[in-house]
Amino acid sequence: MANTATSNYNTNEGIYEVKVNGTVVAGRSNSSEATTIKDRLNKIFSDPNRDLDFIIPSYVNGQYVICCPLVRKNQGHKTYFYDTTSNATNNYYDEKLYEPTNWQDGSTAALQSAIMTIPSTVTAPWYDALVTANLIRKSITLNSADASGSTSCRQLIKPTNIKSTSTVVSNSVSGQVYGVPCQGTQAGTTSTCPELGYPAQNILSAVCSNGEVFHPQDLVCALTSSNSWSSTYRNKFIKITNTSTNKSIVVRVVDTAPANKGVELSYRAWISIDKPSTVKFEVMDS
Repeated sequence: MANTATSNYNTNEGIYEVKVNGTVVAGRSNSSEATTIKDRLNKIFSDPNRDLDFIIPSYVNGQYVICCPLVRKNQGHKTYFYDTTSNATNNYYDEKLYEPTNWQDGSTAALQSAIMTIPSTVTAPWYDALVTANLIRKSITLNSADASGSTSCRQLIKPTNIKSTSTVVSNSVSGQVYGVPCQGTQAGTTSTCPELGYPAQNILSAVCSNGEVFHPQDLVCALTSSNSWSSTYRNKFIKITNTSTNKSIVVRVVDTAPANKGVELSYRAWISIDKPSTVKFEVMDS
C-alpha cells in the first residue's frame, strides 16, 4: 500500500493517536475507537483504484463525519459533462464522480467508505470534520491524479468564520441541489433523473469556482451570483435551514450558481436536511 494508518497510545497527552504515514491525524480517548479508525483507513488504502481525493467531511445520522465515497478508477465508469456539441460522448471523466455512498463499513476494501465520526461534544463539529479531513489529505499519497489533474492531494479551503453563532442573510431563498447521482450518467446536456422527477442538467466541470474538485458527498454549496452572494461568501461557512422541517446543516461556499438560483446544495447536504425547496440562509460569525 502507498499509505498506512497506525495507532498508538501517547503517554504524554494521555490519548490514543491515529497516524497516517507517521503523521498524527486524530486522537481518541479509548483504544477501540482509534483502532476502528485505523482499520477503516487501512481498508480504504488497500484499494488501489480508490480516488483518495474524495476523503472529505460529510454528514450521517445527524452527525458530522469523515468518509471516502466509493469513487474508483478502472471500473469502466463515466461522468459526462454538459456539452451541446456532436462530441458530447467524448466529454467525460473516467470515474463515477457523484457516487452517493458516504458511510459504509464494507466487507471488502472496495466497499469501505466510513472513516470516523466527529464527537458531538465539540463546539463546531463541521469545522473539526474539515480540519481532520485535511490532516488525512495532507498525509496521503494519491493512487492517481485527481479530477483536476493534480497528483498531490490538495487541502480543502478552510474558512475563517468558525464560530458556532450565525447572522441571518435571508429568511427565505430558493434551495436546490447539484451532484445528484443521476447527473452525468448520459452524454449531452441532461441526464434522466427519477429522484428529481425531471432531467438533471449535467455539470459543466469536475472543478468548482474556488478551484477544488467538486465532491457531492462533501458539505458544500454554490451560491447565486445575484446580490454578489457568491463572491461575498466564497470560502465561508454558512448555515442552511430547511424552512419546512427546521433541519439545518453548515456548509462551505465553493461554487457559483446562476443568477436568481439561490443556494444549490451538494447532494449530501441536500438530503441531510430533507431535500428543501426553500431555505433560510445564515453566515457563521467570525
